[in-house]
Amino acid sequence: MMISGDSRAEAGRHASSETTVRDARASDGDPDVLLDVPDLHVDRIQLDVQDLRARVALHAEVLDLLKLDVGVDAVLGRVQLGIDGVQAQALLKVRLDNVAEIIRDVLRTIDDNPQIIEQITRPVGEAARSVGQGAGRAVGELGQGAGEAVQDVGANAGKAVGDVGEAAGEAVDDAGRAAGRAVDDVAESAGGAVGDAGEAVQDVGANAGKAVDDAGEAAGSAARDAAGTAPAATGEAAGTATSGAGDGSGDRNRDGDDRPDDGGGEGGPAEAGRHRAPEHAGTSGHRRRPRRPSPSRHTAAARRHARR
Repeated sequence: MMISGDSRAEAGRHASSETTVRDARASDGDPDVLLDVPDLHVDRIQLDVQDLRARVALHAEVLDLLKLDVGVDAVLGRVQLGIDGVQAQALLKVRLDNVAEIIRDVLRTIDDNPQIIEQITRPVGEAARSVGQGAGRAVGELGQGAGEAVQDVGANAGKAVGDVGEAAGEAVDDAGRAAGRAVDDVAESAGGAVGDAGEAVQDVGANAGKAVDDAGEAAGSAARDAAGTAPAATGEAAGTATSGAGDGSGDRNRDGDDRPDDGGGEGGPAEAGRHRAPEHAGTSGHRRRPRRPSPSRHTAAARRHARR
């Protein structure tokens, strides 16, 4: 390490000033803090103090770049002060030359030995590096965890999509098979229904034809019975009417013979009119209506078939 002439001169000046300060400090015996009361007159002082604790301290530290505390720490439990007739003259002196010199010495020492700062700041740098490394590891782990989470989510999503597609395909296949079976069942049911309808139509046609045949047969039988019964009934009715007319005319002839002659004679027109009139009246009075033929068994059978 080389020192130039200027550095040597400056170092000499520092040394001389330091010697001068130390000499002045040694020659002067006054304290750094001085309270001088040259004149004090008090008529009456009454002081009652309980639990008094007082500490006056000057605290200075060099490590961690100097710490300096100057003050009074006092604790009073109970103080009662009574002063009467006080006259005082006081002087308070606080000398900080020594404190300032101490601070200058510390700074000069640090300037002459910068490795002190390195030693002091080394823990701070190590702490900062530790914090940075921890943050970097945390960020890396966070990124890795996020990447793994994204990969897991993507894999699960792909698997879920595949499962959904497979399930959808199976559902479509099942629906197609079910639809085919339903169509086959419907077609089979429709064919069976059509066959049953055809058989029913055939049965209806057969029953209708049979009913028509039975009705025709019954109608023919009824017509034959009516044709055979009507002439007989007509002849019987005509015979009855003729016999009634003959009986009436005979009675009237007998009555005419017993009556007195009205001047027309037996062969006159009046007599002839009287004989004809009763005959016409008797014939019209005894006319009978022809009886209707009673329904035969064929007619009843035809009615039963028609009801069916």
